[in-house]
Amino acid sequence: MNKLLHIFTFSPVQGFISNSRRLSDLYHSSLLLSTLTENLMKVIKDLNTEIIYPVLVENGQGLANYPNRIVFLADVCMCEDVVKKFQELWEGVYETILRKVLDEVGISKEEKEKIEEQAKLHLENYFRAYCECTNSEELKKWKEKLKQKLGKDYDDYAVAYDWTERKLGALKSKKHYEPLMDAYTYNGGKYPDGCTLCGERVHLAVDWKKLIENLQENKRRDNIRRISHYLKEGEKLCGVCLVKRFAFYCLERQAFPSVHDIANAKFKEELKDFEQKYPDLANRLKSLLQQYMGEEKPRDHLWEYNAELFDIEELERIKNEEEDLSLVIDDLIRELRWIYNNELLSEPSKNYFAIIISDGDSMGDWLGLNSKIRKEKLERTFHETFSKALSNYAREIKSLESKEKFGLRIVYAGGDDVLAVADLREFLDFAEKLNPTFKKKVGENASVSAGIVIGHQKDNLAYLLNEARKAEKKAKSVEGKSAFCITVIPRGGGPVSFWAKWEFLSLFKGTIEYFEKEIIGDRTAYDIREIVSKFEGSEKKPMEIVLALLRGMLKRRVDENKLEKHLGKEKRAFIEEYLQELRKLLEISDLENLANLFYTARFIAKERREKKHETAGANT
Repeated sequence: MNKLLHIFTFSPVQGFISNSRRLSDLYHSSLLLSTLTENLMKVIKDLNTEIIYPVLVENGQGLANYPNRIVFLADVCMCEDVVKKFQELWEGVYETILRKVLDEVGISKEEKEKIEEQAKLHLENYFRAYCECTNSEELKKWKEKLKQKLGKDYDDYAVAYDWTERKLGALKSKKHYEPLMDAYTYNGGKYPDGCTLCGERVHLAVDWKKLIENLQENKRRDNIRRISHYLKEGEKLCGVCLVKRFAFYCLERQAFPSVHDIANAKFKEELKDFEQKYPDLANRLKSLLQQYMGEEKPRDHLWEYNAELFDIEELERIKNEEEDLSLVIDDLIRELRWIYNNELLSEPSKNYFAIIISDGDSMGDWLGLNSKIRKEKLERTFHETFSKALSNYAREIKSLESKEKFGLRIVYAGGDDVLAVADLREFLDFAEKLNPTFKKKVGENASVSAGIVIGHQKDNLAYLLNEARKAEKKAKSVEGKSAFCITVIPRGGGPVSFWAKWEFLSLFKGTIEYFEKEIIGDRTAYDIREIVSKFEGSEKKPMEIVLALLRGMLKRRVDENKLEKHLGKEKRAFIEEYLQELRKLLEISDLENLANLFYTARFIAKERREKKHETAGANT
């Protein structure tokens, strides 16, 4: 092989993304990482190299996001240059964001310089970049050793990739300790507390309460108003979290929907109907929202505003924080209350929503020397084809998102990784498409596993992301993988998880439907929990006894009239068909998981059902 194979990566990625309080933090942090990779790929491409992974698509048509990894070929070792270029790109990003934010908050030059110095202390060494390559001598030695140990003569590309991966792993395992000597103070020598978002660094040494008060008082310019909406009372951010929060200054992308928007997707759709039916009322609302937001003109549509601005309870809370806007907010509350009281529009609810995280199974094995999945030799042509397949998969997943509908938004889709948020009507239909789409684009032997968490819009987002990662890990632990795990977190309760292979998703969806249409009563979930409890501590799974008890319970709980109405089925046949599906589940999982199937399905069905009842009287 004439050229040197290089592998580049940077970290931390997980921590940077996960420490998010808002969906916009999550989205912009993901997009920021993707943009860094994309810009570095453009630099590498201009250095007379050949990029193998990921696929760089011109004119912005391709990956929804890029991963934090680049594989490329070059004539000479370019590791040092690439790492340096990455640091320069990162420095350019955070300096641009800091400059734009600090220029607009109206603080003194001295204080601005101090904040900038401290922020750079947090930022300049935050990311650690790694790059390794394999030269011809190393390639020759490793190829000979592999031949001696394994008795196989591998392709030069495969040997170079394997050795470079090993070198990169060894490099990343060296944990460099760089103490952060942050001695900045404010208000006459007061040391900052921890950042309220990540808690990993101290917040910037500025009087945040005074700063936010100044922003509330000085809103003559639109950019000042814009910043004030991104900083809430009580927030105190470190340099890293400040850059994440205001990343849109650098990315120049539209703001991402909030948790309220996703959880209240049905309400946003109803706003579209309301706007058509009552244009005069809609224009009055848009005018008031324009005044509140401090914008030059109203937005084109009501649904372009955050759903929480239509929640009277939230508006009352906002009014206490922004006293100078109390008159406008009072007018908005008065208008909304009249609309809701006259049932022209249903109020947004305190809803649950879903976070979906999926990842390709055994991805390392696809590019391993002795892959059990790959059906051909690991050569450059295979790796390039594989990269294009992953790019096509990410594009396909991104295309599932529709701007005309509000119930699904893709946060990240790069390579085999997907992170999305959805309401309770959309999330299962989306999740159901992940595995077959991956197989179609990558190969029949390929599969993905997913972790899904159902949480409340008021829950801590970082906590929900962590639970989604746990669910994904559980799915990945299923033998043979190609699995999912769904965790529901009731308000004030603990997480409950159901896991299974993808082929059982139809059973899960069907069980939700039976609860939602009241074909089986809500008490069924508790009846099954009681049946399962009878066999706690039992060494063997008493399959036939459990199925017999389930049959008796279903005979009592299945509503024959509603079964006929909704499914057109005879009760006895329905029960036997259902028991056959439950038998298959019990063959691969335990009794606790069976009980969790009914608990999680009932929880989702109950939320869907209640939201239908809440909106039944609206727009009539």
